[in-house]
Parts: sequence; C-alpha cells; structure tokens
Amino acid sequence: MTWARRAMAIARQRRFWTLALIPALTLATLAAGLPSWALGALVAVQAALLWSALRDALALGARSEPRGHALMRDRKGVLDLLNAQGLGTAQGAAAALAVRLDDAPRLARQLGATSFAALRDTLAERLALSLRDQDLFCALETDGFGVALQAQRGLDLGGILAVAQRIQSRLSAPLPINGVTLWPSVSIGFCLSPRAAMLNGLDMLQAAEAAAERALRSGPGALNSYSVVDFPSTMTGDRVASLRRALENGEIRAYFQPQIEASTGAVSGLEALARWQHPQNGLISPGEFLPQIEAAGLSPRLAERMLREALTALKELDAQGLQVPQVSVNLSAEELRNPRLADEIGWELDRHDLAPERLTVEILETVVARGEDDIAVRTIARLSAMGCGIDLDDFGTGHASIANIRRFAVGRIKIDRSFVTNMHADPDQQRMVAAILSMAAQLDLGTLAEGVEHPEEQVKLAQMGCGHLQGFAIARPMPASDLPGWLRAHLAALEQGEPWVENAEDARQAAGPHKP
Repeated sequence: MTWARRAMAIARQRRFWTLALIPALTLATLAAGLPSWALGALVAVQAALLWSALRDALALGARSEPRGHALMRDRKGVLDLLNAQGLGTAQGAAAALAVRLDDAPRLARQLGATSFAALRDTLAERLALSLRDQDLFCALETDGFGVALQAQRGLDLGGILAVAQRIQSRLSAPLPINGVTLWPSVSIGFCLSPRAAMLNGLDMLQAAEAAAERALRSGPGALNSYSVVDFPSTMTGDRVASLRRALENGEIRAYFQPQIEASTGAVSGLEALARWQHPQNGLISPGEFLPQIEAAGLSPRLAERMLREALTALKELDAQGLQVPQVSVNLSAEELRNPRLADEIGWELDRHDLAPERLTVEILETVVARGEDDIAVRTIARLSAMGCGIDLDDFGTGHASIANIRRFAVGRIKIDRSFVTNMHADPDQQRMVAAILSMAAQLDLGTLAEGVEHPEEQVKLAQMGCGHLQGFAIARPMPASDLPGWLRAHLAALEQGEPWVENAEDARQAAGPHKP
C-alpha cells in the first residue's frame, strides 16, 4: 500500500485532524509571539501528533485494506489457521475458500501487466471488506485468493454460501481501469470438511482450490463445494466394507423432516434424509459419509434403502390414521442414469400398495443444469408420467435454464437455504426470494423454501406467497418411530390455533398481535 493511499485511509478514518493541527498550532504560536519555553512545548506536541499519525499509517499499511477488516497473510499463515481449527473448536470449525477471477487470462492480455496487477489489488481490498476481522486471506499463485474463515458457531453450508455470495457481490462491482469500466466476476470453491480433503491427501486450502477450478469451468460466478466424489481417491477395502455393513445392518437409515403448507400449517409431506448412527462414534454428519458412499460406488444401495424405508414409513402412518400426502427421496445423477430406475421404483410402489402420487423425487439443480444426459432425462420423464412428483432441489445455486426445467418435467422448486437465511431482516434476500416466487408463478411451478430456521422467516415466506416450508423452525429430522408423536402434537396445536413451529411463543411474537 502506497503512502498516499495510507494518508487517504487515515482521512477516511477521521484521523486527518491530527495532521491539520500541526500547521494550525505553528501559525497560532507565531502570531502570539510566545516565549522560547512555549515554542519548545509546541515542538513536543507536534512531534507527538506526527508520531500518532505515523503509527496509524504503519498500522494501516500492515493490513490488507484501509478499514481494518480481514488481514492478508502468506499462504502459510492461512494454512496455520485452517490446521488449528479445521477439525473443530469449542466455537465450531474453520472453513477454506478459494476465490478465482473469471476469464483471467483474457483480462491479463487485454489490460497488460500493470493494470491487471491494479485490478488484483482492488479485488484484494474488496475481499478484505467482505470478511471479518478474525479471518485471513492470501494471494494464490493463480489469479485469485485463498481464504480461511475462523471457527464460528453456525458456520455451516448455509453460512458459507452467504459469505461466498457476499464476496461475489462486493468483487463484482464495476471498476474503472484505463478509461474502461470493467465488470469483474469471481467463481468460488470451498471446503468445509478437512476429513474429505484428507481422503485425497490434500489440505483444506488445496481442496478449496480444486473446487474453484471446477467452479471456473461452470462459471462465470459459479460456486462449488469440495467433494471426494468429484475428486475421487483410492478408498481402502476396509472403509468400503464398513460402509457396506452400515447400510446392511441399519446404522445408515432414513430420518424424516416434515414439510408444511405455508398458508395453513398442515403437513404436506416428509423428506427422507440419510443419517448414520455409528455404534462407537455416534451420529455422523451426512457431509462426511455421503461423499464416501458415492466414492465407494454404494449410492444405488443407499437410494434403495432410502426409498424402501420412506415408503414403509408412509404406509405405517396410513395404518395409524395419520395422513401425510407424500414423501420425498433424493436421487443423484448416478442413480438417475440407471435405465431401470423407473421400473424399480414402480415395483416398490406396487409392493407397498401406494399410488405414485405419494412419492416425490428430488433432483439437484446441477443435474438439470447439465441437461445433456438423455438417460437421466428419460428416467425423470417416465417417473413424471407415472405420477411421481419432481422437485428441483437447491434452486438458485446452479445454472438451470427454464428450458431444462421444462424438459425435466419439474413440478416444484425448492428455494435454497442460502436465500432463506435471515431473509426476514435482509431486503436483498427478500428481493431474491420474491423474484424466484414470481418466476415460479409464471411457470406454474410449486415452491418450497428449505432451511427455515426462525419463526420470522416462516412468517415472511408465508406473507410472500411461498407454497411450502421446511426447516428446523418447523421440525428437525427425526427417525420414523418419532413421526406419529410429532404429527399428533402438530395436529393438536393446529386445532387449538397454535402456531405450527417447534417454539410456539417465538412464533407468536414473530407473527405479531394480529396474527393467529
């Protein structure tokens, strides 16, 4: 950082008055004709003021940007933070991001070395403004930056996506260089799990860089999470055997998260989610074992178990007089490429004596965005023709075109949690959700907001016309054995006019005095 820029930074921080006092005091002293002892005292005061300003300038120069946010370090400093906190602390776990400039080779040729370096400097300053004081970042050998987000409670996938989108928003602001206005964009890769990186012998920053490379190929402005599925490693036979045993003996089984109608609170469905209850290690995060399941080639077996347990749970609820309209299961791109999948699902529905309308298949937006897999297209078309619902999961995080949404017979979009988080207090988030809801209405698509974790979000989404809601504010994922009790309690609360969230008092306060 140049001395001129440091001086400007001091002025922006309202410290310029310390420098302005020096000539003012000198002029006042000369006009007053003070004795020599007073002049000596004045010199001492001026020296103190100069030292204070110099100290501020040096402190600002040591930082990555003028307003005192994230610090810029070398790669080792970033890795030290990730290694110390990646596996978790009392405050949570750290996360790594790699921020890469889209179309950097073309920009470098177009701008020349000096202007391209100025562009990188400006992006570094903007990046620092997008992070917290305790975060660190470094320049990468490539055209980008590595970031270490210090451990913080609640730093989950939704939180990382919010940070990544804030970085993209700040760095994409227009920038005048050489009389031309540039509109830079960045793609970001991130790594939340050091264990997933270690499976391939990588540190977290290297894993984030690998994800960023993949994001660049999907960009511009793409996001990508590191997964051992995308960057496969050689898994040991013992590990594959333990995963297979966990599937066979029921350690990995379906948990169910209720979905409700936003307007009435009535239960509209369940989503089946895989959970691993390990006999020694307790409940293992899906983010840790699902990539290993896919890397081990066990995804079809997991999908088979999830489907069977989902339909069994639905049938058992029917037998108890607890009507749940439908259950959702997630299918990966690999499973959708199975040309016999539609037949197998049809057999399971027949075996459980359930109508196809009782089953919804969730597919990721990335599957729809690719759109070139004819087998997957035919499989989804057959499922839709059978009467199964088709949900587009994590909508807003990929690049699915409207044409592909129609091609894949999507009936409902699930608004990603990154748009839902804190939307009750964030006007930008509200505008994004409103745009998605408007598009869905024009295309005659249903809507479901996932990741609803606060009563205020629930109330706002209902007011905006979202069709269905899912998240911790309504219910956490639970084993099938807990469903009857929850459903009865939920129905009783609705009949008594209680709000339909886990904490009714919070919901009443969120709804306000005129809401039921």
